[in-house]
Amino acid sequence: MRLHPTLIIPPIPAKHTLVDYAVKQGHAKEDPAVIMSRKRLLQRFLRRLDTHPVLKHDSVFRRFLDARFSWHEIERTPPLSTLPKSNFCAPPNDPSNQNASPAYQALPVPHMRALNKPNVRFQDSEAFTNRFASHMSSKMEKSNRKLVRRWTDISSDYSELGAVLNGLSLSETHPLSQAIERTGQAADATYMAIGELLQQWEALVTEPLHEYTQFAAILQKTITWRHLKHVQFETVQDLLAEKRAQLAEYERVEAEAQRLQAALERGGRGLLSQNAAASQTASRSMQQSVYGAAAEDEDQSQDSPWSRSSERASTPTEMPQGTTSSASGSMAPKVPVGTPRRGMFGSLRQTVQNIMDVDPEKTRQSSISRLREEVLHLEEGVKLTERDLEYASTMIQASLDRFQRLKVADFKQLLLDYAHMHREYCRKGLEVWEHARDALNDVDPSAFGGMPDATLTTQPRASSSNWRADS
Repeated sequence: MRLHPTLIIPPIPAKHTLVDYAVKQGHAKEDPAVIMSRKRLLQRFLRRLDTHPVLKHDSVFRRFLDARFSWHEIERTPPLSTLPKSNFCAPPNDPSNQNASPAYQALPVPHMRALNKPNVRFQDSEAFTNRFASHMSSKMEKSNRKLVRRWTDISSDYSELGAVLNGLSLSETHPLSQAIERTGQAADATYMAIGELLQQWEALVTEPLHEYTQFAAILQKTITWRHLKHVQFETVQDLLAEKRAQLAEYERVEAEAQRLQAALERGGRGLLSQNAAASQTASRSMQQSVYGAAAEDEDQSQDSPWSRSSERASTPTEMPQGTTSSASGSMAPKVPVGTPRRGMFGSLRQTVQNIMDVDPEKTRQSSISRLREEVLHLEEGVKLTERDLEYASTMIQASLDRFQRLKVADFKQLLLDYAHMHREYCRKGLEVWEHARDALNDVDPSAFGGMPDATLTTQPRASSSNWRADS
């Protein structure tokens, strides 16, 4: 089923049942009935494969029939050795294909859930298959087992009845003895006929019914596989829509960032042409509030080449630490020449960037590139899953139609065999019981005058007077 997920593979028979091991106590392999049943099931399995229009040409099946290859060797050679872990990540027509599109490896493995847009035809097929499987396993096989068990008990009872009647015939005289013996023989013949009936029942009814119970389970797996393939198609579609929305949002943010960057660049060129009064205005704003945007404005102004040149012009010589600056009129430690002065938020930002080494622009561009690549893979995945779903639906529907025709023919033959074996059993029983009837008709009750004479002698009863005298 991993190699041909769209085909209905005939069920391979199990070696032995738990009942066989429990009853035979380890001797099931040597039991002739078990061996014959195993041979019939394997023969039916191979015949179904050989008559299948696709499986009969399969290389694994042909090598399995060839005595030169062992199954151990077949499992470790292509195509079985090249199968992926999940055939949902491979083309359904050839899961072992090593030259399949790499986009298959990126497909998500689906999980069972309800479909957004289910196929009505396969919904009906799934409902019919579930009813068929339930009827076969819980009703048909159960009723058949019950009937077989009762026929087996009747056979044992007829065997016991035949032995009892044959023993009774030895104590009777002719012709009653012959009639009783003939009836006992009819009971023995009935026991043997039921035994033959049960053997035919096993081969013609019980085994085919169990096979179709296994077929029902295979049908459920095949339809479930197609359902999951449809889920995979819808999942890839949803992922594609989600990634496209993310990509559109990232591209919008990138365009906005570029627009702001261009605006800042234009504003920076105007700022370089301004005089020193603008720098003093920014300094007064910083003194009013050391929080918020003023700090960042100071950060930008202090980091600019113009600010550093202005600082050098206003302070020709270095002053000792702790002295008063005549230019600003405030007490502040002197920063070495060439070292940019930053506000609280500017220092914090620099520290975080030094720790994380985060470049927002590069991160944004990397995310956009990654999303574009994912969108391309998902677009190809949507095409692949859509094509595979269409192929799987066509092939599975053809397999279901073929199975339906096969089931009708098999059940017709099963019921005909059931009627024929009962008719043959009744024919044999009618023949032997007619012989017993003829023997009973030869018995003439008038020939027997009465009970046979007793061998014991009767003695007269003594009188009461004599009894008293004797006492």
